[in-house]
Amino acid sequence: MAGSTEGFLKIKGISKRFGAVKALDDVSFQVRKGEIHAILGENGAGKSTLVKIIMGENSPDLGEIELEGVTIKIFSPLHARSCGIQMVHQELALFENMTVAENIFPWVQFRTRLNTVKWKKLNEEARKRLVSFGLESLDPKQPLRDLTFGAQQMTEILRCLSAEPKILLLDEPTSGLNDEEVTRLMSTLKKLRDNGETILYISHKLKEILDIADRVTIMRDGRYIVTLDNDEKLTEHMLIDSMVGRDLSSSLYSHKTIRSLGGNETLFEARHLAKKNGIRDISFQVRRGEILGLYGLEGSGTDSLSRVIFGLEERSGGEILFKGKRMDDISPEAMIANKIMYLNNNRKLAGLLLDMPTTENIAMPILRDISRFSFIGYKKLQDISETYVRKFSITIPSLRTKPRNLSGGNLDEPTRGIDVGAKAEIHKLLLSIAEQGVSIIAFTSELPELMGLSDRVLVMKKMEIAGELTGEGITESAIMTLAAKGDDHPIGGTA
Repeated sequence: MAGSTEGFLKIKGISKRFGAVKALDDVSFQVRKGEIHAILGENGAGKSTLVKIIMGENSPDLGEIELEGVTIKIFSPLHARSCGIQMVHQELALFENMTVAENIFPWVQFRTRLNTVKWKKLNEEARKRLVSFGLESLDPKQPLRDLTFGAQQMTEILRCLSAEPKILLLDEPTSGLNDEEVTRLMSTLKKLRDNGETILYISHKLKEILDIADRVTIMRDGRYIVTLDNDEKLTEHMLIDSMVGRDLSSSLYSHKTIRSLGGNETLFEARHLAKKNGIRDISFQVRRGEILGLYGLEGSGTDSLSRVIFGLEERSGGEILFKGKRMDDISPEAMIANKIMYLNNNRKLAGLLLDMPTTENIAMPILRDISRFSFIGYKKLQDISETYVRKFSITIPSLRTKPRNLSGGNLDEPTRGIDVGAKAEIHKLLLSIAEQGVSIIAFTSELPELMGLSDRVLVMKKMEIAGELTGEGITESAIMTLAAKGDDHPIGGTA
């Protein structure tokens, strides 16, 4: 049960501008001690900016923040941590070349008089933390880079908890977790809440919010809208209405009407694809204008399959055919030349040039086409970028803004970390271009999204295709039966 201490954290009239864009406009609300307080809003609503101000990564132009009645006057991450504020970012901030134990305790609390590390004590304490979090299968001495994304994310949460914070800020903490990990995280957060921990929780998964939050604050266009008690009256529909100011229930996650593609040609085909110590004997076809969904629990091989298809990982066997012809060169360059594009599921690592302007990022695949004598045609670059910014309703200070400074939003996990409004727009776009004859292979871990987009669904388990579903057979129970039956899905392991 949530605590009753009012005004533990007070957000008072916070405003923030980035150039001409007003990211926050007089935002005020309060967080109680010992509650899980969710913050919801579309991309551009100001959630990330607000949380970064609380964490000291940005400073407000106007307004102030009070913690336990004391006004915070210094805005820096170091000062925020000294005040007892810890944050788990959506994009992980970990040391992949270090061990699990070193990541849980990066400040090395365990030292001898000679200032050397007590490695045995460090690993023992890390083991205790892992066990308390239900992660007995992880070895504290294991290099972090060998873990799955989900296990890495759980490690970062443990690192924050090891500092025993007064407030824990979580930004999309389940975006890379499988169902088992999500269940474990939810259970742990509820225990922390019951023990008096205060948690600010950002997520776009409405069912998750309804399960975990005591109260929900809605933001829109940089402004505070309302704070709602999470009681038996609160519904997903009410949250969506408050977030976007319009009714998306008819377009969001509705079950797809399957189109007849009987006469359409096979555009893309994989035959017996394999990777050493990875995927095995993967074969499928995609017809022109078809959306083929790929689903699997973490460790099933879906991520590796997407990379093998695009030539980002080397295959040990099998072949790919495009328009009926075998592709001798399977590389990103060859795929792009054939107008086969790949949307990476990790924007920070491989999806974007974070410190290049938005214009160059949008037009990156066609820079050669708009260049002459190795000089880019900047008028064409500007026109193309403006067209797509308008088409996708992207909230952006200017076309020269760097992606590092924009809110999140990835076809491997195409809607990971974005809000319901943006998801609906992306779904409309994908369905529209499929109608025009574009073939889409969509890798997604969200079952409603999978059902709302796919003409067919392939389910993977243990690096193989476990089964295929079509038409009315595409149901949550059928998908999960193929993905999980007879498999315990251990946490961790190699990525």
